[in-house]
Amino acid sequence: QNMPRWQRKMPAGPIADFTNWIIEVDKPVLAALHGPVMGAGLGFALACDRRFAEPDTIMCAAMVRLGFAPDCGVSWLLPRVTSRSTALRMVTTGDVLPADECLKEGLIDELVEKGEALDRAKEYAKKFAHGPSVAVDLARRFVHKSLTARLDEMLEYEAVAAVLSAHTHDAPEGTAAFVEKRKPQFKGH
Repeated sequence: QNMPRWQRKMPAGPIADFTNWIIEVDKPVLAALHGPVMGAGLGFALACDRRFAEPDTIMCAAMVRLGFAPDCGVSWLLPRVTSRSTALRMVTTGDVLPADECLKEGLIDELVEKGEALDRAKEYAKKFAHGPSVAVDLARRFVHKSLTARLDEMLEYEAVAAVLSAHTHDAPEGTAAFVEKRKPQFKGH
């Protein structure tokens, strides 16, 4: 077939890149889910740091139902978010998992009442609004990096990050607040 040049060079196109952007952004990314979470939407949801879902949420690696292999990072993300056997089940059968099973399998983090997923995600996001953003960013990156690194590599990364983060406003403020038994006043730098 005559495929456009950009697609030959990057078959999944910019939609697949969105999965990576979610992971690479320097802030926590939260998903508020309701209804079907399938195909690319499943990849995007799995890339988020936490997933808050309503009872009508269903998840499915629907690509196989159409005769396609997984895309948008689904094959990489699923076994890291849930068990290998659940990941294999989802990508080979296209089974639709209801919200309660998604919670049990770790695909969602919190199951909330109907209409409350976005509010719960916003409530959770407030934990970061006035937090030590440099430390949070480094911690997120390290969790992702740890999935493909050895322990000795992670210990080195953490040591460098400890020195870097010690030179922020937030590290001495956090330490002083702990010693003085008060709430820290983080500036995010």
